[in-house]
Amino acid sequence: MPVVTISLARGKSDQYLAAVSQAVHDALVAELNVEPDDNFQLIHQYNPDEMVFNRGFRGGPRSDDWIAFTITGSLDRGERAKRRFYQRLVRLLEKRPGVRPADVFVTMTVIPPENVSFAGGVIGTDALAAESLGVAANAPGARDRYTRAEMAYAVTQLFANRDRSRILPILRDDVVLVVPTTLPYGGEFTGPAAFDNFFSKIPGGGAVWKSFDSVVDDVLATDDHVIARLTNTAVLKATGKTIVFQNLWFFGVAAGRITSAQLYADTAATTSGATG
Repeated sequence: MPVVTISLARGKSDQYLAAVSQAVHDALVAELNVEPDDNFQLIHQYNPDEMVFNRGFRGGPRSDDWIAFTITGSLDRGERAKRRFYQRLVRLLEKRPGVRPADVFVTMTVIPPENVSFAGGVIGTDALAAESLGVAANAPGARDRYTRAEMAYAVTQLFANRDRSRILPILRDDVVLVVPTTLPYGGEFTGPAAFDNFFSKIPGGGAVWKSFDSVVDDVLATDDHVIARLTNTAVLKATGKTIVFQNLWFFGVAAGRITSAQLYADTAATTSGATG
């Protein structure tokens, strides 16, 4: 997810600018495994007195056609890949639009995904997790392990949007779901199909609640567990009364897969049907 800033002398043709833009993107795709559609660039043109550079320091001789590329993103692919990128970039620029290799200056800054939001206030880790889990959902069994960020995102989507598609590929085949037996719909359920069935509807299948909505207060992910804390607003089917309450879900993790899920709720209020 790089953002490329291209700084060069004012007065170049549209064709020249387009060729420079294409060259740097092609080099990123070829050598740093950037997605072809992941193309964000800002081109800045300067008057001669606004460009200050030494014409012979660690390279050169640099001419008035000097171009500075500033690339920011999570592109830490290692030194070998970066060497190949620099070399491919100067070859492509020399070929079209004819930039001299001595005039190509590049700086790269690697930042973590959480330091980026592509749009809508969505943190970069969620955007990347959504992409990778979307691929996993379309290819069951293709992956053996999942990252913390992917698990946190999948759990968030499960409760915030009732989207089970993200979490199902992460579940181990022997996953165990435990719900307190003091709840009308409590029990122990084994396997992804049982997990999917439980979360496909209102807890208890509508026998207890007329409606049931959850807000994810926070999600904490580590190597061996994921914890989701929720605030729920539900309407009792029997009385029509609205109940607001909190609960916590604990997901056990081993070897990059979810092995268990357990609900912790205020079961003391169960007699009034006020928890779930």
